[in-house]
Amino acid sequence: MTADVFRLSEAPFEPYAGPPGRVDVADVVTVGNSSTIAAGYVETEGGPFAYRCDYEAVCVPLDDAMTWDTGTGEAATKPGDVIWIPNGGRASYRSRGVSRFVYATFPVNWPEIVGWVAGQDIKDFSMLDDIGELDAVGLARAGSETEPWQSSPRAEGFQHAILTRPRGGAAMTTLALRTSQATTWSLGPGEGLLVVLEGDVMTRASDDVKQGLGAGDLLWKHAAGVLQLKTWGAARMLSISAADEHATAAAH
Repeated sequence: MTADVFRLSEAPFEPYAGPPGRVDVADVVTVGNSSTIAAGYVETEGGPFAYRCDYEAVCVPLDDAMTWDTGTGEAATKPGDVIWIPNGGRASYRSRGVSRFVYATFPVNWPEIVGWVAGQDIKDFSMLDDIGELDAVGLARAGSETEPWQSSPRAEGFQHAILTRPRGGAAMTTLALRTSQATTWSLGPGEGLLVVLEGDVMTRASDDVKQGLGAGDLLWKHAAGVLQLKTWGAARMLSISAADEHATAAAH
């Protein structure tokens, strides 16, 4: 199979931390199906939760109930915003009620790095050591026209913007993708994550297997093969991978 699809409505959440507050994690892209990055969902309630990130992370809110402190003050986030935390960066977030976000990390073995085993370990936030000053965290706003959007010469209505990449000091490449009309495009060879933020997306693998995705769903593309995707109109997505060549989205 060329890709795996994970749906927010079916996310296998396990307790990660709390009290105070609550953080549950659904780790769906793991060392079992990836050699580069990990990815999944977080469901959180309460906070603030401050932590030091001993791996690189990209976090993508799926609702408007979160506030992140990136070191320059608190910022209320919207669905599709991208929070980039470098290895060693320190961040804090809190939720008004229950909130969910998507995460991707590099390297893939983040549970081993932090010493967490799903279903066995629950961290106590009240026992965490002082992490120091918040710093080195980036925030990109969803759909911002200040991003360097580039149009595809091969498909009208398809655009992408580079949010993070190795050339800018990140281990992962993050692309914002958007279509304004029905468009067919593809993900080339290499592992990569697709996060659907808005609209409907259909995938078609080389074996002609088709799958539909909606807002909040994740697609993990395996290293081999090319995966064709189609949007039926306006749609917003993110592509996250561990190298520039793995994140190339070619519209046609």
